[in-house]
Amino acid sequence: MDLPNICAIRGAICVSSDEGTLIEQASAKLYKQLLKTNAIEESEVACLLITQTSDLKTKNPATGLRKAGYCSQTPLFCMQELEIEGMLERVIRMLVIVNHPLESCKPVFLDGAEQLRPDLNFSGLDSSSC
Repeated sequence: MDLPNICAIRGAICVSSDEGTLIEQASAKLYKQLLKTNAIEESEVACLLITQTSDLKTKNPATGLRKAGYCSQTPLFCMQELEIEGMLERVIRMLVIVNHPLESCKPVFLDGAEQLRPDLNFSGLDSSSC
């Protein structure tokens, strides 16, 4: 019996300010784009790890996902991002764990979060259609 492929797909998005609605919208936008870019069905998601920087306090990103109709059966684990001097502000990060071939996993960084990983090429990814 073949074991399933396991893949961890990274994503991040910057939020313009610490407002509950903006945090909810950003988390839903990032998750939707992670699914779309990687051609993933929600049923393939084993779990989702979410972090947010300490300057985002008004809302939990998981709330935004649930409000948008996502993750009703997906285990979510939310954490605060480590505080590092000079770190990018107002960032939500996601790590989607899926049963998906590793070679087809593509990271998604949106709305200014691309600067977190300048070593990755985001020019071929369409992040405008969220």
